[in-house]
Amino acid sequence: MGKLEEKKDLLQHISAMEGDAFTFDEQAILKEYEHQNNNKSNLAIKLLSIFGGILAMLAFLGFFLITGIYDSEMGLLIFGIIFIAAAFFLDKAFNRLVTDTFSISLYIIGLVLFGFGLSEMGIHENSILIIIAVMALGSLFITQSYVLSFISIMVFNGCLISLILFNSYYHLIHLYIAGNTVLLTYVFLNEAKIISWHKIASKLYNPIRIGLIFALLAGLMAIGKRYLIPLSPGDFWLSSIIMILAVLFIVHHIIEINNVTALKSKIFIYSISCLILLLTLYAPAISGALIIILLSFLVNYKTGFVIGIVAFIYFVSQYYYDLSFTLLTKSLILIATGILFLAFYIFITKKISAHEKV
Repeated sequence: MGKLEEKKDLLQHISAMEGDAFTFDEQAILKEYEHQNNNKSNLAIKLLSIFGGILAMLAFLGFFLITGIYDSEMGLLIFGIIFIAAAFFLDKAFNRLVTDTFSISLYIIGLVLFGFGLSEMGIHENSILIIIAVMALGSLFITQSYVLSFISIMVFNGCLISLILFNSYYHLIHLYIAGNTVLLTYVFLNEAKIISWHKIASKLYNPIRIGLIFALLAGLMAIGKRYLIPLSPGDFWLSSIIMILAVLFIVHHIIEINNVTALKSKIFIYSISCLILLLTLYAPAISGALIIILLSFLVNYKTGFVIGIVAFIYFVSQYYYDLSFTLLTKSLILIATGILFLAFYIFITKKISAHEKV
């Protein structure tokens, strides 16, 4: 049986269970499914489309530099608006995988030209970043294309980080990380509510989810990689507070879903979780990667799970080479964390074996 037939059977099964009160547009649902299936692409293809768009943008900007069009502020603004509008038109008119790279190129070029135009007019960089951020956020309501929406989310968060860096408000990076952590946790744990809220929300859910993951990783990278932002390692615990609370909330959610009722099991799980989090108190990037792993595991989001594991390995390696702590201290912390993870693994394995015997 093909996947399309499976969808039809599923709809009929739901309709039979819910009764006459349940209504749906079968043709519209199947048409949308066929459209998504015909234009389906994996993450690698989407990333290639984005990189292709960036390369095309660089080539086109080189052409602008050669021709001297960049000398005209109004010309830059007009061309920027035209390219952004053309990107939206292409996406709305065709909405095909083959047009993604072209629309991405036009969108990125348009934003860059518009930003250059504002800069040439003498507008302050803070105002430019705010305008670009608002444009990126507003574009989500115009088009819900996966890649364009993802780029818009990254542009918006990139503008926020740039505002922090350009104004030397480095401690605000903790607020940025906290905000993205809360948003990411909410989006993952409320998938059904968000998708059923509005048609636009259902289309934006996937790009917003992956966009928030990368946005959080960008903030974690800023404090996880030494010397990237001039912050004292002693202040990293500020970001860890929200990370610890988020992890414990997710763990509590997982316990409820798996119907863990035994008091000893709950105490053990919370104790192991707290010990692991305390060991990463001054390495919030590691606990941030754990959040991505736990959330992705909880909703069976394979792409996010892989990204979380890669990020976890990277941030652990960065932590190991951090000169703020002695090699002995870091080694003991990592060994202790590893032992706790192994203990947690053994505990879960025993629970699974016990359930299988039952």
